[in-house]
Amino acid sequence: MHRTFNVLGRITLFLAALAFTFTGCGYRRPTQVKTAGTVTLDGEPVAQASLMFIPDSGRPASGNTNTNGAFELSSYGGNDGLPAGNYRVTVTKLVLKDKYQEQLKKLETQAEEAAESGEASEAVDVEFSDNAYKNELPEKYAELDTTDINVTITKQQEPLVISLTSE
Repeated sequence: MHRTFNVLGRITLFLAALAFTFTGCGYRRPTQVKTAGTVTLDGEPVAQASLMFIPDSGRPASGNTNTNGAFELSSYGGNDGLPAGNYRVTVTKLVLKDKYQEQLKKLETQAEEAAESGEASEAVDVEFSDNAYKNELPEKYAELDTTDINVTITKQQEPLVISLTSE
């Protein structure tokens, strides 16, 4: 009887250790709320804009608009959404300044000419510094200190409409 009790005790201890191994006792991600919406400027959709949702505490979320101004948000990736809570939102639309666009076009033309002359065509992959870009949206939306966009995400979130206005 004592031997049976000892074996059962060991099996129970093994199963408990196994349960802790698979369940873990570390950090768990908060429940994510799938969140999508659109961005408009003076009522018109804003294409290719970048959004940051910064919570009171915790991990921020981000998204980019498509050609129709629609976006989905991600905290960890894969349009997973963000936890319910209060967020301040920044929105920017960075485009290459004219002089840098001219440089890029020259490089693309050179690559096309090389391909036409029988040489192997190479993809034009140029990295420009941050000062090569300009924000096409009003600057007040670009910084956390100046944005007036505040959003509350709920567990049953409806699509958001981020309405920007010209200054």
